[in-house]
Amino acid sequence: MVFTIALTLALATGAAGGFDTPHREIIGPKTLCFKYSSLQLVEGERVADVRVGLEGMGIEVEGPQGRYSVQESEIFARPATLGRRVNRNEGTNYYRSGNPVSYAIAGRTSYSPDRDTLVVRMSGPALAGRTTDAEIYRRVTVADPASLRCDNRYLYGWDIALGLSD
Repeated sequence: MVFTIALTLALATGAAGGFDTPHREIIGPKTLCFKYSSLQLVEGERVADVRVGLEGMGIEVEGPQGRYSVQESEIFARPATLGRRVNRNEGTNYYRSGNPVSYAIAGRTSYSPDRDTLVVRMSGPALAGRTTDAEIYRRVTVADPASLRCDNRYLYGWDIALGLSD
């Protein structure tokens, strides 16, 4: 309900591209669920910022390993290459690319059940291209989060804006 109100206000004030959502302090361990993925926030991590828009959302996380961002969208343009696949876990594929390092996370969704699609991008100072990055990116899973027990849910899209979804 809070996100629906915030989205309605953003639309009315012309800030439909994205807006800050009101949120209480969220400290791990917690399961954070998005529209097509989830993140396991661990002990010592906290959500520092949340941005929700019509076509995606993002959070900033601060923790002992540094700061990183998680961005989910159902309209990411698929680049020519996602990078080098560095991991696979239960239908979620993790790709590393770039300098500075970023991770593309792909999997099957309700709108792409027959092939993997890019769902999440991760970046930030906590991710440096080392094998220890797996301790962070492997906590993101692409899957329908409806079956999870979520401590916090972040939804976005026209169905939320129009009140067609809870």
